[in-house]
Amino acid sequence: MKQIWSMGDYKSRGQYFPPVSAQLVNLVQLKPKEMVLDVACGYGNTAITACRKGAKVTGIDLTPKLLMLAREEEKIAGLSSINWKEGDVENLPFEDETFDIVLSTFGHIFASNQSLAAKEMVRVLKKGGRLGFSSWPSELLSERLSDVISKYNPFGETKEFKPGSWGSPDKIKRLLPELKELFFERGTIEIPCLSPNHYWNDSTHKAGYLMRIIGELKFQNKYDIIEKVRKEYLDALESYFLDNRLRFGYLLAIGKK
Repeated sequence: MKQIWSMGDYKSRGQYFPPVSAQLVNLVQLKPKEMVLDVACGYGNTAITACRKGAKVTGIDLTPKLLMLAREEEKIAGLSSINWKEGDVENLPFEDETFDIVLSTFGHIFASNQSLAAKEMVRVLKKGGRLGFSSWPSELLSERLSDVISKYNPFGETKEFKPGSWGSPDKIKRLLPELKELFFERGTIEIPCLSPNHYWNDSTHKAGYLMRIIGELKFQNKYDIIEKVRKEYLDALESYFLDNRLRFGYLLAIGKK
Protein backbone atom coordinates (compact mmCIF):
# COMPACT_ATOMS: atom_id res chain seq x y z
CA MET A 1 0.00 0.00 0.00
CA LYS A 2 2.85 2.40 0.78
CA GLN A 3 4.32 1.64 -2.63
CA ILE A 4 1.03 2.32 -4.43
CA TRP A 5 0.37 5.62 -2.67
CA SER A 6 3.98 6.67 -3.23
CA MET A 7 3.63 6.25 -6.98
CA GLY A 8 2.36 8.88 -9.36
CA ASP A 9 1.39 12.42 -8.44
CA TYR A 10 -1.20 12.41 -5.66
CA LYS A 11 -1.00 16.17 -5.13
CA SER A 12 -2.00 16.74 -8.74
CA ARG A 13 -4.79 14.18 -8.51
CA GLY A 14 -6.07 15.70 -5.29
CA GLN A 15 -5.94 19.35 -6.33
CA TYR A 16 -9.75 19.47 -6.54
CA PHE A 17 -10.26 18.26 -2.95
CA PRO A 18 -9.71 21.50 -0.93
CA PRO A 19 -13.33 22.69 -1.35
CA VAL A 20 -14.48 19.30 -0.01
CA SER A 21 -12.13 19.77 2.95
CA ALA A 22 -13.71 23.17 3.68
CA GLN A 23 -17.22 21.75 3.36
CA LEU A 24 -16.34 18.94 5.77
CA VAL A 25 -14.75 21.27 8.34
CA ASN A 26 -17.79 23.54 8.22
CA LEU A 27 -20.26 20.66 8.63
CA VAL A 28 -18.57 19.33 11.79
CA GLN A 29 -18.81 22.85 13.22
CA LEU A 30 -15.16 22.94 14.19
CA LYS A 31 -14.27 25.35 16.97
CA PRO A 32 -10.85 26.92 17.72
CA LYS A 33 -8.54 24.87 19.97
CA GLU A 34 -10.43 21.61 19.42
CA MET A 35 -8.27 18.51 19.03
CA VAL A 36 -8.61 17.23 15.45
CA LEU A 37 -7.29 14.07 13.79
CA ASP A 38 -7.11 13.92 9.99
CA VAL A 39 -6.99 10.22 9.06
CA ALA A 40 -5.15 9.20 5.86
CA CYS A 41 -4.33 12.88 5.49
CA GLY A 42 -2.61 12.63 2.10
CA TYR A 43 -0.89 15.88 1.19
CA GLY A 44 -2.60 17.67 4.08
CA ASN A 45 -5.55 19.46 2.49
CA THR A 46 -8.01 18.80 5.32
CA ALA A 47 -5.50 19.05 8.17
CA ILE A 48 -4.37 22.46 6.91
CA THR A 49 -7.97 23.61 6.46
CA ALA A 50 -8.76 22.66 10.08
CA CYS A 51 -5.57 24.28 11.38
CA ARG A 52 -6.41 27.57 9.67
CA LYS A 53 -9.69 27.49 11.62
CA GLY A 54 -7.72 27.42 14.87
CA ALA A 55 -7.84 23.69 15.67
CA LYS A 56 -4.99 21.69 17.21
CA VAL A 57 -4.41 19.23 14.39
CA THR A 58 -2.72 15.87 13.94
CA GLY A 59 -2.45 14.41 10.45
CA ILE A 60 -1.69 10.71 10.06
CA ASP A 61 -0.91 8.79 6.89
CA LEU A 62 0.57 5.46 5.87
CA THR A 63 2.90 6.98 3.27
CA PRO A 64 6.08 8.96 4.11
CA LYS A 65 6.10 10.60 0.66
CA LEU A 66 2.64 12.07 1.23
CA LEU A 67 3.60 13.28 4.71
CA MET A 68 6.57 15.06 3.17
CA LEU A 69 4.22 16.78 0.73
CA ALA A 70 1.90 17.68 3.62
CA ARG A 71 4.74 19.39 5.48
CA GLU A 72 5.58 21.39 2.36
CA GLU A 73 1.94 22.45 1.95
CA GLU A 74 1.78 23.46 5.63
CA LYS A 75 4.86 25.66 5.18
CA ILE A 76 3.37 27.31 2.09
CA ALA A 77 0.20 28.02 4.09
CA GLY A 78 2.29 29.84 6.70
CA LEU A 79 1.58 27.26 9.41
CA SER A 80 3.89 25.26 11.65
CA SER A 81 1.81 23.62 14.40
CA ILE A 82 0.39 20.48 12.75
CA ASN A 83 1.62 17.19 14.18
CA TRP A 84 2.32 14.86 11.25
CA LYS A 85 2.59 11.15 12.06
CA GLU A 86 3.13 8.00 10.02
CA GLY A 87 0.53 5.38 10.87
CA ASP A 88 -2.32 3.13 9.79
CA VAL A 89 -6.05 3.77 10.29
CA GLU A 90 -6.43 0.11 11.27
CA ASN A 91 -4.09 0.64 14.25
CA LEU A 92 -4.16 4.31 15.25
CA PRO A 93 -1.30 5.14 17.68
CA PHE A 94 -3.46 7.16 20.08
CA GLU A 95 -5.19 6.60 23.40
CA ASP A 96 -8.94 6.11 23.60
CA GLU A 97 -11.03 9.30 23.41
CA THR A 98 -8.15 11.62 22.45
CA PHE A 99 -9.80 13.83 19.82
CA ASP A 100 -12.80 16.15 19.70
CA ILE A 101 -13.10 15.63 15.93
CA VAL A 102 -11.92 12.89 13.56
CA LEU A 103 -11.92 13.65 9.84
CA SER A 104 -10.99 11.85 6.63
CA THR A 105 -11.23 13.12 3.06
CA PHE A 106 -11.36 10.17 0.65
CA GLY A 107 -8.73 8.48 2.84
CA HIS A 108 -9.85 5.83 5.34
CA ILE A 109 -12.23 4.39 2.73
CA PHE A 110 -9.25 2.58 1.19
CA ALA A 111 -8.45 0.55 4.31
CA SER A 112 -8.38 -3.20 3.68
CA ASN A 113 -10.34 -3.94 6.89
CA GLN A 114 -13.23 -1.48 6.76
CA SER A 115 -14.77 -2.62 10.04
CA LEU A 116 -11.50 -2.25 11.94
CA ALA A 117 -10.88 1.19 10.43
CA ALA A 118 -14.34 2.29 11.58
CA LYS A 119 -13.77 0.99 15.11
CA GLU A 120 -10.40 2.71 15.38
CA MET A 121 -11.74 6.10 14.32
CA VAL A 122 -14.57 5.85 16.85
CA ARG A 123 -12.21 4.59 19.58
CA VAL A 124 -9.96 7.67 19.47
CA LEU A 125 -12.97 10.03 19.41
CA LYS A 126 -14.13 11.60 22.68
CA LYS A 127 -17.68 11.02 23.89
CA GLY A 128 -19.76 13.72 22.29
CA GLY A 129 -17.09 14.21 19.63
CA ARG A 130 -17.80 14.40 15.90
CA LEU A 131 -16.69 12.15 13.08
CA GLY A 132 -16.83 13.49 9.53
CA PHE A 133 -15.62 12.10 6.22
CA SER A 134 -16.09 12.07 2.47
CA SER A 135 -16.54 8.95 0.35
CA TRP A 136 -17.37 7.92 -3.20
CA PRO A 137 -20.99 6.74 -3.74
CA SER A 138 -21.18 3.17 -4.98
CA GLU A 139 -23.51 4.05 -7.86
CA LEU A 140 -21.48 6.91 -9.36
CA LEU A 141 -18.36 7.44 -11.47
CA SER A 142 -15.54 6.67 -9.04
CA GLU A 143 -16.91 3.23 -8.23
CA ARG A 144 -17.64 2.51 -11.90
CA LEU A 145 -14.00 3.21 -12.72
CA SER A 146 -12.92 1.04 -9.80
CA ASP A 147 -15.06 -1.81 -11.15
CA VAL A 148 -13.38 -1.57 -14.56
CA ILE A 149 -9.89 -1.66 -13.09
CA SER A 150 -10.72 -4.49 -10.68
CA LYS A 151 -12.10 -6.57 -13.54
CA TYR A 152 -8.71 -6.68 -15.25
CA ASN A 153 -6.42 -6.42 -12.21
CA PRO A 154 -3.57 -8.93 -12.77
CA PHE A 155 -2.94 -9.02 -9.01
CA GLY A 156 -6.50 -10.16 -8.26
CA GLU A 157 -9.30 -8.27 -6.52
CA THR A 158 -8.07 -5.64 -4.07
CA LYS A 159 -10.44 -4.63 -1.27
CA GLU A 160 -8.50 -1.43 -0.62
CA PHE A 161 -9.57 0.00 -3.94
CA LYS A 162 -13.28 -0.66 -3.63
CA PRO A 163 -14.13 2.71 -2.08
CA GLY A 164 -17.86 2.06 -2.53
CA SER A 165 -17.70 0.12 0.76
CA TRP A 166 -18.37 3.51 2.34
CA GLY A 167 -20.52 4.69 -0.55
CA SER A 168 -24.06 4.68 0.87
CA PRO A 169 -25.76 5.87 4.08
CA ASP A 170 -26.96 2.31 4.80
CA LYS A 171 -23.42 0.88 4.59
CA ILE A 172 -22.06 3.71 6.73
CA LYS A 173 -24.72 3.11 9.40
CA ARG A 174 -23.75 -0.57 9.52
CA LEU A 175 -20.05 0.27 9.83
CA LEU A 176 -20.60 2.93 12.50
CA PRO A 177 -23.41 1.72 14.79
CA GLU A 178 -21.96 3.68 17.73
CA LEU A 179 -22.63 7.05 16.09
CA LYS A 180 -25.82 9.03 16.53
CA GLU A 181 -27.31 12.03 14.75
CA LEU A 182 -25.85 10.83 11.46
CA PHE A 183 -26.18 13.44 8.74
CA PHE A 184 -25.43 13.04 5.03
CA GLU A 185 -24.80 15.57 2.29
CA ARG A 186 -23.87 15.13 -1.36
CA GLY A 187 -21.72 17.22 -3.64
CA THR A 188 -19.93 17.11 -6.98
CA ILE A 189 -16.31 17.71 -7.91
CA GLU A 190 -16.01 19.05 -11.46
CA ILE A 191 -12.68 18.31 -13.13
CA PRO A 192 -11.85 20.34 -16.28
CA CYS A 193 -10.47 18.29 -19.15
CA LEU A 194 -10.64 18.32 -22.94
CA SER A 195 -11.86 14.75 -23.37
CA PRO A 196 -12.28 11.46 -21.50
CA ASN A 197 -9.10 10.24 -23.16
CA HIS A 198 -7.22 13.18 -21.62
CA TYR A 199 -8.34 11.98 -18.19
CA TRP A 200 -7.31 8.41 -19.00
CA ASN A 201 -3.88 9.64 -20.07
CA ASP A 202 -3.52 11.68 -16.88
CA SER A 203 -4.60 8.72 -14.74
CA THR A 204 -2.13 6.30 -16.33
CA HIS A 205 0.72 8.71 -15.53
CA LYS A 206 -0.35 10.00 -12.10
CA ALA A 207 -2.68 7.52 -10.33
CA GLY A 208 -0.48 4.99 -8.51
CA TYR A 209 -2.99 2.14 -8.44
CA LEU A 210 -3.70 2.32 -12.17
CA MET A 211 -0.01 2.84 -12.96
CA ARG A 212 0.88 -0.34 -11.08
CA ILE A 213 -1.74 -2.39 -12.93
CA ILE A 214 -0.86 -1.04 -16.38
CA GLY A 215 2.83 -1.58 -15.63
CA GLU A 216 2.23 -5.22 -14.72
CA LEU A 217 0.09 -5.82 -17.82
CA LYS A 218 2.89 -4.35 -19.96
CA PHE A 219 5.40 -6.60 -18.19
CA GLN A 220 3.17 -9.58 -19.07
CA ASN A 221 2.91 -8.29 -22.65
CA LYS A 222 -0.89 -8.12 -22.36
CA TYR A 223 -1.44 -5.03 -24.48
CA ASP A 224 -4.79 -6.39 -25.62
CA ILE A 225 -5.99 -6.32 -22.01
CA ILE A 226 -4.72 -2.76 -21.58
CA GLU A 227 -6.82 -1.74 -24.57
CA LYS A 228 -9.89 -3.39 -23.04
CA VAL A 229 -9.30 -1.50 -19.80
CA ARG A 230 -8.92 1.75 -21.72
CA LYS A 231 -12.11 1.31 -23.74
CA GLU A 232 -14.25 0.36 -20.73
CA TYR A 233 -12.71 3.17 -18.65
CA LEU A 234 -13.57 5.67 -21.39
CA ASP A 235 -17.11 4.29 -21.68
CA ALA A 236 -17.63 4.93 -17.96
CA LEU A 237 -16.21 8.44 -18.23
CA GLU A 238 -18.41 9.42 -21.18
CA SER A 239 -21.60 9.29 -19.09
CA TYR A 240 -20.18 11.89 -16.69
CA PHE A 241 -18.47 14.17 -19.21
CA LEU A 242 -20.16 17.39 -20.35
CA ASP A 243 -18.85 20.77 -21.50
CA ASN A 244 -15.23 19.76 -20.90
CA ARG A 245 -15.88 18.76 -17.31
CA LEU A 246 -15.94 15.39 -15.58
CA ARG A 247 -18.38 15.17 -12.69
CA PHE A 248 -17.38 13.07 -9.68
CA GLY A 249 -20.22 12.89 -7.17
CA TYR A 250 -19.25 12.41 -3.51
CA LEU A 251 -20.95 11.76 -0.19
CA LEU A 252 -20.26 13.49 3.14
CA ALA A 253 -21.17 11.81 6.44
CA ILE A 254 -21.21 13.49 9.85
CA GLY A 255 -22.01 11.78 13.15
CA LYS A 256 -21.60 12.21 16.91
CA LYS A 257 -20.25 9.65 19.39
